[in-house]
Amino acid sequence: MAKGTRVTQKEKEKMWRLYQELGSFKDVAKKMRRSPDTVSRHVREYEAAVGAAGYILNQEF
Repeated sequence: MAKGTRVTQKEKEKMWRLYQELGSFKDVAKKMRRSPDTVSRHVREYEAAVGAAGYILNQEF
């Protein structure tokens, strides 16, 4: 069972952008009022999705 509220896709994107800007999960967590663990998990998830999409789009068939 989840402890807190769910993280929306918009929040994940915002976390990723803030992480690019601030460079620290702790700083992003403070700004978004989330735990650093939550921010870390969702930033990594977002980066993986962006990376996979980029890989697929750059494939030559």
